[in-house]
Amino acid sequence: MRLRAPAGKPPRYHAGQYLMIHRDNGEKSSFSLASAPSGGRDLEIHVLAREASALNLIEQLQRNAMVRIDMPFGDAHLAELPDGPLVLIAAGTGMGQVHGLIEHCRAEGFKYPVHLYWGVRRPEDFYEVEHWDEWLKLPNLFLHKVVSDQCGWQGRCGMLHEAVCEDFPDLKALHVYASGSPAMVYGTLDALVEAGMDAHQMRADVFAYAPRT
Repeated sequence: MRLRAPAGKPPRYHAGQYLMIHRDNGEKSSFSLASAPSGGRDLEIHVLAREASALNLIEQLQRNAMVRIDMPFGDAHLAELPDGPLVLIAAGTGMGQVHGLIEHCRAEGFKYPVHLYWGVRRPEDFYEVEHWDEWLKLPNLFLHKVVSDQCGWQGRCGMLHEAVCEDFPDLKALHVYASGSPAMVYGTLDALVEAGMDAHQMRADVFAYAPRT
């Protein structure tokens, strides 16, 4: 879904941050920015149109010409590009956040390898990503789709951290970003730390809004 900021008011944010949409019922909903700052006034978010809450929001946005948003939020961003390879781990619509990170790397001419691991439960849970075919042509971008609950399809099967560890016996040089539920992020963190990664190598918004006690 695309939003456009008013003319003369280009939004300021870092790739990987998120916004809050004000809903008609007075609540706010958070969505990762799937766009990159180079997109100017145009903002993109990924909305999984399955639950009633998401469908109501889509109806609100279609009904109203304008919507109020607050932004930016989130610490798991790319204010500065790292000096080494990136590993981006996304579960479900966590793809929205890493989509923005990849588009920013592409716009800035990032030269280090970028590995995207996108995980879902079933193959049909993957959804169309606008720039996917363009990404396939980038020499330093490697795309990995992983299904956890239904093996036997043409791609990889298992948990996201298992796929990362299969590809990287040594995790120490990686800059890791994770986007998904708290259970997914912390489970991935624990598994990668056990495999040799330093916990400080991973960034995720979950660490701020759902800290471990």
